[in-house]
Amino acid sequence: MRHLTSLLVLTVSAFGCAKQADVKDYIPADEVARQALTTALDAWKAGKSPDQVEASKPAVSVQDKQWSGGAKLTAYEIVGPATGDDQHRRFTVKLTLAGAAAPQETTYVVFGKDPLWVMSGESYERMSGM
Repeated sequence: MRHLTSLLVLTVSAFGCAKQADVKDYIPADEVARQALTTALDAWKAGKSPDQVEASKPAVSVQDKQWSGGAKLTAYEIVGPATGDDQHRRFTVKLTLAGAAAPQETTYVVFGKDPLWVMSGESYERMSGM
């Protein structure tokens, strides 16, 4: 996680921001993070691909191995916030996939500003080198 935070700060700094980037600037408010997650999951349920998440303000970018792998989402329930570091918003979600015997519980991580990144816990861990 520290690697991701450092990468984010370095990226913002590299673009010549006049103000020193603060990691807290990239932690969305709970309601904003929940709306980004809902937007992403609604798009998946509607049969769209992760890169077809409808334009929203702020923009939403999605990384989810199951979704990009072709799994079909038939239903979901955002159970609530999940515990984790204070650098991101995390949500526990029950996903019902076509052909699955039962819903599966997973965690989604939401962070960023514009775009807001919505990542499955698995995708986030792979990206952050955990």
